[in-house]
Amino acid sequence: MGEQLDATYLVTFTQSGDTARRLSRLRSPIPLLAFTPLRSTRNQLSVSWGVQTYEVPEVKHTDDMVDQVDEVLQAKHLAQPGDEVIIVAGMPPGTPGSTNSIRVHTVGERSDYRVSAHRSTQ
Repeated sequence: MGEQLDATYLVTFTQSGDTARRLSRLRSPIPLLAFTPLRSTRNQLSVSWGVQTYEVPEVKHTDDMVDQVDEVLQAKHLAQPGDEVIIVAGMPPGTPGSTNSIRVHTVGERSDYRVSAHRSTQ
């Protein structure tokens, strides 16, 4: 998918490191970034092929994950607004073994896809 879309990065959010290790085995030409709130997972992934790791705060919503990707990529000058990245993550966030979503994200675009629970009454 990443190659078809000419993605700048493959990004995974991981608690255990398993998703990053699985993606690493594919030896994709697209750089792989692993975001984790756990220092121990970050340390373990340092020996996985082609994985750049980032320790980030744990979040409660996948949109917050996307925001973290934007912040890190732009702050470290790794991507420009308009670059596309593929984000692999689990819902709900923070649950090991729950990888179940793929999102194509354009760096710099608003990531708030949440549905408002507020209904107006007339």
